[in-house]
Amino acid sequence: MGIAAIDLNCDMGESFGRYTLGFDEQMMPLISSANVACGFHAGDPHVMRRTCELARQHGVGIGAHPGLPDLLGFGRRAMSVTPGELRDYFTYQIAALRGFAALQHVKMHGALFDMALRDAALLNAMCHASWEAGGDLIWLCPAGAAAIPARRAGLRVAEEFYADRAYHPGLRLVSRRVPGAVIEHEDEVRERIERLFDTGTLRTIEGDTIEVCFHSICVHGDTPGAAGMARAIRDICAAKGVTVRRLGELDL
Repeated sequence: MGIAAIDLNCDMGESFGRYTLGFDEQMMPLISSANVACGFHAGDPHVMRRTCELARQHGVGIGAHPGLPDLLGFGRRAMSVTPGELRDYFTYQIAALRGFAALQHVKMHGALFDMALRDAALLNAMCHASWEAGGDLIWLCPAGAAAIPARRAGLRVAEEFYADRAYHPGLRLVSRRVPGAVIEHEDEVRERIERLFDTGTLRTIEGDTIEVCFHSICVHGDTPGAAGMARAIRDICAAKGVTVRRLGELDL
């Protein structure tokens, strides 16, 4: 594929109060960009501050990870919201995280992706809120359809591939309710990334082969063995001469 550099990102700052979630301290030294929860689906002001400080310590780019106002469901349950409401949710969460750090990018969380694919008005609302928050912010989104309206809105766009999630044709993610949707074995992740770099394709859960164009690879911080997966991806990049860089350092 002739890839010279990629970003390696992870969802971070998902602990809340007395509850700890994810492997932030293990993952932060291994990644180049962190998507930080902003308090709606996870995180709180103290966790947000600590996560941003940890990212700066390791030279990691910081991005806002806005989600639905659903702590109980971790933002992974679809909600009935208007485009105006969603636009305000994004504006509020981006501004909250900006109080703790300079931001590099924005990435929608959880159920918002499927909601956006079903309703273009919701996707446009999130894109415009991100643009209004700062035209310099990069829109980090799953590879495919979500990138098109973001580019139309004037945003720089980075498309990502999920190393630890199974896909359907059309680059649709397999629901977490389906067995095999979350890939928890390092060897399987290594095989997928090798194939992706060598052929630009992946195999879906149905066994089909589909093409993927991407700028960033995501490993979810709460996936068992996430740190080992991130190390495996870095090893593959080193072997193939691919540099791991922050989103802001890529030619998008």
